[in-house]
Amino acid sequence: MDSKLIAVMAVAILVVAGSSAAFITLTKDSDSSDSKVSATVEIYGNANNDAYIDQSDVDLLNTIVSSGAWDTSLYPYADADLDGFITTKDVELVKKIINEQSCTVYYKNYYGEAQALDYPLKNKNIGVTYWQQAEMMSALGLWSLVKCGPTNLKSWYSNLYDLSDVTIYTSKNNHNSGVTDSAIENFKLRNVEVIIATPTAANQTALKVLQDEGVNVIFLWYTGDWAIPTMMTLGILLGAKEKAQAYYDYANKVVKNINDRLEGKIRHTAIVAGASTSLASDGVTTTVSLHTNPHEGNYYFTSLVANTYTNSAGLTEFGATSRSLEWLLNNDKNFDYIAIYLNQTGFAAGTATDAGGDGTIISQKQYNDKFEAAVGNYSETSAYKNGNIFGMPYDMLGGISGYGLVTTLAYMIYPDLFTKEEAQNLLQEWFDNFTVSNIDVKTQGAYIYDGTAYKTSYNN
Repeated sequence: MDSKLIAVMAVAILVVAGSSAAFITLTKDSDSSDSKVSATVEIYGNANNDAYIDQSDVDLLNTIVSSGAWDTSLYPYADADLDGFITTKDVELVKKIINEQSCTVYYKNYYGEAQALDYPLKNKNIGVTYWQQAEMMSALGLWSLVKCGPTNLKSWYSNLYDLSDVTIYTSKNNHNSGVTDSAIENFKLRNVEVIIATPTAANQTALKVLQDEGVNVIFLWYTGDWAIPTMMTLGILLGAKEKAQAYYDYANKVVKNINDRLEGKIRHTAIVAGASTSLASDGVTTTVSLHTNPHEGNYYFTSLVANTYTNSAGLTEFGATSRSLEWLLNNDKNFDYIAIYLNQTGFAAGTATDAGGDGTIISQKQYNDKFEAAVGNYSETSAYKNGNIFGMPYDMLGGISGYGLVTTLAYMIYPDLFTKEEAQNLLQEWFDNFTVSNIDVKTQGAYIYDGTAYKTSYNN
């Protein structure tokens, strides 16, 4: 179908559907204490706005066809073929999606656009442009199909993923892994048919040449409150619905456990700050990088266990903003806890010179040293004085693996309600079921500070 025609039809639909590409809420049934992470998969044909495309959508579409009444505000994704009407053609298209038969599928991408994809995308060679997307492919059981990815897969994750069949392209930097000429060349070299792309304007422009050649490029956000919707959407598009469902069930179990335990309790307040800060020449911290938006993983997962400072002013496209140290100190009384994220820690590659390190997994000493270096930047805060600063590995909470680590955050804030052992067990479950890594979290890696230079409230 002509791309201009798709765009014209999408305008009318998106006026109703809104401009976000994902929707996630924490819901609580009125007759139950169960809390559930609910997600809307924004693929056209998902008539009833839930996390699936299944027989219930077919039934609803048949009802709409029979009645001749389509409430676009209630069912914005019912028009599977984007022709502006609900007909038997929509019913047949949804049946094809369910049965994984060849057809054109439309989904709402990060930019709020209805984008066409060649369906199904099952068993296609996959390329990724950022490490979180690699994490998603692993969790969906599709790692063997990943053929090409950015530099940070090697610099951060060579110890977690088998990269022997993955071509690493030179990216702009480890932060945004922008698509470069090297990326385009290697995507072509490895016959990549599907690219899971970081939704930036630069990547959208750079990848158009491949889209014009028939490569399917998927632009969805990959962390924070988008994690579940994106995983469920990719599960449908890439033919990995069972693994996506398993991830959804795991996340729901984790969230329910936290909400049940905190039911009726006063939740502490927190602010999420970056360990990396700008330092003046005299060594005094002058600015603090903050994560203040639910689309960012470190913020989002902290918000599941605490009332977390939210502010979207001045955000970068990756969910960070800056405030002065003076601002932080002036607002000190508003935060019980300060969560600092430590780059490339947790289960990233360590160095052989660390005490107890073998050069594959970061050692506890290396993690402790990095935490102690970072925590001193906040020594004037009341959170520091009360032992209420805790570290978070960015390379876990920044991605979908945050559901595996969030119970550890709950333990650090509420050590009277959660135990380190149960947090470890849930993290082990993440590694066992959603990664290709053989990790024992009790003996390998470091993701929680246990040193003595800074007395944390959870250690006490």
